[in-house]
Amino acid sequence: MSTLRMTRLKGAALASVLFTLGCSESDYVRLYHSEARAPSYSVEDVESMKHMGPTFVDRGVNFALYSENATKLELLLFDDPESNRPTRTYEMKRFGDVWSVYVEGVGLGQHYGFRAWGPNWEYDAKWFPGSIHGFKADADVYGNRFNPNKLLTDPYSKALHRDHDWSKGSTASGPARTEVTYGASAKSVLVQSTYQWGEAERQYRENRQDENWKGHQWNDLIVYEVHAKGFTADPASGVRFPGTYRGLGEKADYFKDLGITAVELLPIHEKPLDGGYWGYQTINFFAPEVSYAAMKRPHEVIDEFKWMVEELHKRDIEVIVDVVYNHTGEGGLWREKLETDDVQPGEPLESLDPAEVAGLYSFRGIDNQAYYALNPDRRTYWNNTGVGNQTRPNHRPMRKLTMDSLRFYVEELHVDGFRFDLAPILGERDGDYNRWDDPRNTVLQEVVDDPVLQKYNTRIIAEPWSAGGWYCMPLGEFPNSQTQPGNGWYEWNGRFRDWWRSFINEDGWKLNSNEGSLCGRPGSVDGAFLMYGSKEWFERNGRRPYHSMNFITVHDGFTMYDLFAYSEKQNKCGPLNPVCCDTPNSPFCDKESGENHNRSRNWGPVGDERAESARRQMMRNAFMSMMISHGTPMILGGDEWMRTQLGNNNAYSTRADNPFNWYQWGAYLARDERHRMYEFVKASIRLRKEHAYAFAPADYGKGAPLAWKSATNGPVVWDSKQLMIHYHDASFGPELVVLINMEPRAVEFTLPEVPGRQWKRLIDTQSYFDSPAYLTSAGLGSRVTGNAWLDAPPPVAGTTYGVPDRSIVVLRAE
Repeated sequence: MSTLRMTRLKGAALASVLFTLGCSESDYVRLYHSEARAPSYSVEDVESMKHMGPTFVDRGVNFALYSENATKLELLLFDDPESNRPTRTYEMKRFGDVWSVYVEGVGLGQHYGFRAWGPNWEYDAKWFPGSIHGFKADADVYGNRFNPNKLLTDPYSKALHRDHDWSKGSTASGPARTEVTYGASAKSVLVQSTYQWGEAERQYRENRQDENWKGHQWNDLIVYEVHAKGFTADPASGVRFPGTYRGLGEKADYFKDLGITAVELLPIHEKPLDGGYWGYQTINFFAPEVSYAAMKRPHEVIDEFKWMVEELHKRDIEVIVDVVYNHTGEGGLWREKLETDDVQPGEPLESLDPAEVAGLYSFRGIDNQAYYALNPDRRTYWNNTGVGNQTRPNHRPMRKLTMDSLRFYVEELHVDGFRFDLAPILGERDGDYNRWDDPRNTVLQEVVDDPVLQKYNTRIIAEPWSAGGWYCMPLGEFPNSQTQPGNGWYEWNGRFRDWWRSFINEDGWKLNSNEGSLCGRPGSVDGAFLMYGSKEWFERNGRRPYHSMNFITVHDGFTMYDLFAYSEKQNKCGPLNPVCCDTPNSPFCDKESGENHNRSRNWGPVGDERAESARRQMMRNAFMSMMISHGTPMILGGDEWMRTQLGNNNAYSTRADNPFNWYQWGAYLARDERHRMYEFVKASIRLRKEHAYAFAPADYGKGAPLAWKSATNGPVVWDSKQLMIHYHDASFGPELVVLINMEPRAVEFTLPEVPGRQWKRLIDTQSYFDSPAYLTSAGLGSRVTGNAWLDAPPPVAGTTYGVPDRSIVVLRAE
């Protein structure tokens, strides 16, 4: 433990001095006494010093910043945020690895930033902004990248006043090392929300503290993944403020009508201008992205985000935020690439990434070594993320920042859950990044056991893979809570996606076709394993069926429509990736951009009615696969009305933020078949909710028991594509059978006997019921689904049910 250099401050002015540096309160007090011979401080005093960032104290603000390797830090205040000169400058004092300064007389609306010196650029009295005095290297042998010509934003600021203005100065080092960015840089802004939550929100928050709240139990989630801007950016969305938090809040009734219980937003933290459409290039983990706000003044952005949250909560819809603590967007979304003699046809281009040229927004310039995982050369970055700029999630500053960020979004913004991008990075051993550590030693366990997050039963969801150097990905390895058994990590189950895609699209894929074991872990990863909630993966550490998040499509890959319309990805020059038309060497145009093994199938020419009818049938099958399987279903936004990305399966680039990639409400509103698909998805969600005793058990063995049967009502023929799932114990709820026939031919199913009752049809995905002829004969409108009968299920005549090729049927005994 390093010795703390202390000075005596007035009680509250100590606000952000202590970052505890891994030491206990008693250690801190002991060191304080021995080094400063200062008066004794109570535990309350010590607690008050744990705040990082700006803290309002008495008649001013205390600013605190973590840096292990800086040799001099200054706070710069700007009355005019566009000026290239600060109004006032204050030198910060060091206490351990926390630098702090208290400034009296500043308050809300103050714009500020930091500048820093360190071993690679030492302070020189002759230095002035734009000069080279004190410079030794852009990146030294230890990984320091300090540059006092670059204004740095506060990692803890709750708002930035705008994006970086590249016309005024470059963030880069290297040739641009003397370009001053004081005027160009985004400024951190002191803000305080004035939003007044309503009575409905007060009641909602009270209810959220009950993990048995009906409709919001751990196994009640039905998730809808959506882009906060793209969802309403199309003017046909019908909202007053398209492409904004407010616009999304205006669509709350849409989500309510569809029946989903949680909206999962792609990242909404601040990102740079070149941060990509999806938004996975975070440069601040507190401030909501200003470009997604209708009202863009810094103090208004948080209030607008809160309004959106409250509108969704009024409809009993939870809000989950995608968070990216594994890497940052500092330096841009990606680098330039070169085609060299070593690049063979079909191989990706090589990165052009001189170590000297790196953008400095915040973390790099504050302490590159402390926040980032560096390679042994200390000049380049570890890359288990696949996108560079990997952080050190289990080192002190990033670990604390992660927890503080999560708590801020739960306590202040009332967010209900988080999806963690590339979550295995958070489980890596600090300094040994190719080793998956015991979760109890990492932030993974801290997150799921955090008392603040647990208080509101916060959903904690992992994307359980990365581009890391492990041979085995830790799907199924994330921890359960040690203090709240139901509150374990949910995990995106990519094996569920892959198996069902093959089962629907590939004639040779059978019920017993196996996805392969996960590095020797238990479980034959076949159809029954995945439909039963991947039991062997989750039960062994106390987790439950709902911890498996089952999906067929997400933002990363094909849309549901495209999954059945394209055999191969279409990622080159086109409307969703226009950069490839004029800049073919762009990193977005790598030959390997996007997944190659999609398990997709083109069911016929786009526009051909027979092909389109088959496509819609396959989509209904895919939706049903999620709703009848144990686990938490997750739908990609827009799939419910057959949104297309024209075959692009990697539409993340900055220029993909365009009308072709937004949710095209005009296309939905104009087409009858899209309305019918919406109505079918709505019915399938309702089916699951009304039969949760069967499809959404709270634990393995706790729901209605099931029997796996063949089409003849006998033992299953696993080497086939036909299956009956029989929920036979009526004490749990009405008896159900699910008839699955993915054979390329019709199959007659012999139904179980139900004395005194009759089987009635709830769902049938076959194309006949979606045809104009059937809709007309049944007296249904052209925009009503003919594939669901939940309100008035018709009886099944006889003891058998003929299931056409590639269809799923659900029957109920009444």
